[in-house]
Amino acid sequence: MPDNDTLLAYLVSSFPGNTENIATEALCHIFDHSDACGVALNDVIQSGVRGLSAITSVRTQVTHADGTIPDLVGFDENGVERVLIEVKFWAELTSNQPNRYIGRLPDDGPALVMFLAPEDRIQTLWPQLQGRMSQEFGPLVETESERRCVRVGDTQKHVMVVSWGSLLDSMAARSRDYTEVGVGTEIRQLRSLATYADAGAFKPIGRDEKFGLESEMRQRQYKRLIDASTERGMEQEWASRKGLRATPRGYGYGRYIRLRGTIVWFGINLELFERTGETPLWVDLRIQEGNVHLQDMPSEIRDTLRIQDAQWVPVKLERDVEYPEILDGVVDSLKRIADVLHELRPQSP
Repeated sequence: MPDNDTLLAYLVSSFPGNTENIATEALCHIFDHSDACGVALNDVIQSGVRGLSAITSVRTQVTHADGTIPDLVGFDENGVERVLIEVKFWAELTSNQPNRYIGRLPDDGPALVMFLAPEDRIQTLWPQLQGRMSQEFGPLVETESERRCVRVGDTQKHVMVVSWGSLLDSMAARSRDYTEVGVGTEIRQLRSLATYADAGAFKPIGRDEKFGLESEMRQRQYKRLIDASTERGMEQEWASRKGLRATPRGYGYGRYIRLRGTIVWFGINLELFERTGETPLWVDLRIQEGNVHLQDMPSEIRDTLRIQDAQWVPVKLERDVEYPEILDGVVDSLKRIADVLHELRPQSP
């Protein structure tokens, strides 16, 4: 059976945008009905924060007076919130995370904010979390842990990142020690959901990674970038698609757009990518409907835009960052091209 051929994976594919919510409810259900998995959760917590009171129950979507709503809240035997769990795949951090969650933790003993994320995301997620914490709370103290875990200043509050794989492995190992019926199947369902959600994500482009144009998934992701960045330009009113349409060429998907009134083609150019190794995304500045005459473009402008083959401008893709930052980089690059073309475009008297 394929990894994603399960009920949970089916629900995720049928209700896009609800992946984290479905995974959260599934986790809560398993912890509620499985002593083994409750023990596994405490094993993982204790691996980073020793001395934290055992979590005896969990609830989803518990709203606090400060407005924070973590995905899962873990309570100790006295009903005190000890652990806040944020269930992540590749959705970006909210403005509350992690600092307002840290502020929500109790002060009367060890407490934890845990981020559950795909293994491939931890490399980029952890620096983001550390940066936000350091800005507000100052120095962070690394704990002796097999996981990424820090103590916040001189408090007993901690933040830890745990991979989906390691949590599910711990749950599966503990479940084998118990005789609970059906728990193994539920864990496999949840693992399938995590695999499915991770497989379709726009993951960071590694520093040494080829852009992966041989991958149909990557090409769909670059198409998503092209459409999303032009949408952003339309919102900011320096780009327009009015009267224009998507027009793929032999070397890849693309579309005609106006950048401050100048029509260009923006898309994937496999031929240039293979020759230059620079980027799969390019803007074609060939003359359209009386646009800027390329032959009249000053050499310093050509150098600034890094024009290739007299007409192609590379659009940079940021590496080792997550999708929102990749998109921001493409938008910034397009806007810079738009601004240059606007300055060169003949102005009406």
